[in-house]
Amino acid sequence: MSNGIRYFQAVIKKVLPILVFVLFLGACDSVNRIFTAGKDIPDETKPNIELEDEEPDPADTIPDVEPKIKKNEFYGIKTKKSFIRRDTRTQLILELFNYIKEPTEVPSYVRQVYYHDRDGGRIASVVGRGQTLERVLHGPYKRTVNDIVVEEGMFYKGTKHEIWLNQQLDSVLYEKEHFHQGWYRDSEIIYYNDATKEKIKEVIPIRYGKKEGDYFRFFENGNIAVTGRYEFDKKVGVWSEYHNIPEVVRVKREIQYPSQFHLKGIKPFVKREWNRNAQLIYTAEDPNQ
Repeated sequence: MSNGIRYFQAVIKKVLPILVFVLFLGACDSVNRIFTAGKDIPDETKPNIELEDEEPDPADTIPDVEPKIKKNEFYGIKTKKSFIRRDTRTQLILELFNYIKEPTEVPSYVRQVYYHDRDGGRIASVVGRGQTLERVLHGPYKRTVNDIVVEEGMFYKGTKHEIWLNQQLDSVLYEKEHFHQGWYRDSEIIYYNDATKEKIKEVIPIRYGKKEGDYFRFFENGNIAVTGRYEFDKKVGVWSEYHNIPEVVRVKREIQYPSQFHLKGIKPFVKREWNRNAQLIYTAEDPNQ
């Protein structure tokens, strides 16, 4: 065999595998194009499971984990638990409450601000005038008699807040009250300046759509001007007017209304009157007798 033939056979042996590999790649690419082209044509007999570009349904999302409630913290204020225990021959009275550890400035105008009188071993109340008190009640309160809950509610900076329940020793509920920071929740509060809402002029107690409870009117400097009570939209009992004397609560006049709302034919009258020095200057007999 000549040298030329042997050389040609050697070249064929080296080149042939390369040619076979190139042809294989070309065949694979053609197959891939065929399958790819097939994918571009939707098959109407199969359901479409592709995701659409739309906002997720809130109902389908997993809700965020609620933050852990901090122990003895209410309305964003840290408190401390305490209790008062009183034993009598027939009753064990227990009061459970929380109070603010730091001295606290209490709201103005509110007629009853509650605090823990540690020396007296009792829950006491004062008229709110913006003063600073210690151990102001804040958070849940419960009073039990022989393990029966007779009073339960919430305090906010010394004032009754949200729902308060009172029941008898036989566990019969006899009163349910709704408060908002010391006033009945539905009370109508009138200000000297509606824009600032800082100086209260009148507080008209509203319960279940009627005037019900204690009424208050204030002078612009915050002193009490008039107090009285409503029952079913009617003025009842003694209504008092006051002198406007700084830091002194002094009655000016007492007006007598019917003792109960359903009594008819009774006319109100000025019962007594005092001057600014607390000297009685007028008194009258009941003209309805």
